[in-house]
Amino acid sequence: MAPLKLYHNYMSKRNHLIDVLRLLAACWVALMHFNQPVSVINNWYRNFISLGYLGVPVFFVISGYCVYLAAEHSKNAKDFIVRRFFRIFPPYWFSILIVGLAVTLSIILLGHNDVTVLPKTAAGIIETIALLVVPLTKIQVINWVYWTLVFEIFFYLIIWFSLLLSLRLRSFWLIIISILPLVMPVHEYWFFFFIKHWPEFCLGLIVYRVLHCPKTEIWQNAVLLLLTIWGLFTIPLLAYIPVTSIVIALLIVINHYSPLKKTSLSQWGDYSYSIYLIHVPIGVFILGSVKQISFVQTHLFVNLGWDLLLLAIIVVLSRVMYLFIELPAISMGKKITAGYSAKNTNPN
Repeated sequence: MAPLKLYHNYMSKRNHLIDVLRLLAACWVALMHFNQPVSVINNWYRNFISLGYLGVPVFFVISGYCVYLAAEHSKNAKDFIVRRFFRIFPPYWFSILIVGLAVTLSIILLGHNDVTVLPKTAAGIIETIALLVVPLTKIQVINWVYWTLVFEIFFYLIIWFSLLLSLRLRSFWLIIISILPLVMPVHEYWFFFFIKHWPEFCLGLIVYRVLHCPKTEIWQNAVLLLLTIWGLFTIPLLAYIPVTSIVIALLIVINHYSPLKKTSLSQWGDYSYSIYLIHVPIGVFILGSVKQISFVQTHLFVNLGWDLLLLAIIVVLSRVMYLFIELPAISMGKKITAGYSAKNTNPN
């Protein structure tokens, strides 16, 4: 099936608010990273984009909502995890190739790799490909944003395991995981690293459960919500992350009762993952030298104009990546799981 036809089929039923929020969050993170390698300047624009890290809790809350939705609509645990695999890894691997392109250009133009620290051993390469990097291990990421994908993978695994349990036990499993951030130390480089951002993900999950799941689990949802809010304000996080998470959750609730209609922004929401993956290698590693020019850094509107031009380039490239990498991968995941289902139901 042609990429554009896949796209129109995929866009038939959308939550347009979530699409807008994902796009804005990805762009905010990108603008922050464009300016991260240069000197800090005190003006309204730099001060605003310095808060771009708040795009991460936006993604985690939305992910909790959407992943639980995907789990509820999956035929079984295998169906869920296969589709999640094809949703995350093919675009991730393609973005690694773009990092490789940035390194190659640096070597050709400068005579050495001045872009990022690459893994130096076969084990390091394999671990990078498999996303076994910081904060799960001490293998450094080659793209600044990859650490969040490691959290996503573990969130997926938690939901996948819940699908292996009976319906009665799933809520108790989620409650157990939600207790962990309150009773265990929160730090990196260990198996339970994911508890640091679990409350943000779980908040989106709770919103979906409250809005769409049977009302028979009211007390379980109430316990989950209490543990999640407690975790948000107990775990040491950067400023405004708890408040941002709650605001996003409330917006999703409001949108459930008064849905946002399709807008020009919502149509671009599907490109947010590609924007997130490629903005650093293209905007910082390949084209970042422009921001090293003092005139670009110090003049507000020149800085703003270059960043918006750079962002526009990234968005256009992300559309291409979405149509030719992400959508075919999503379609492949659906075909594979459909094949599993057909095989399992075939009486012969």
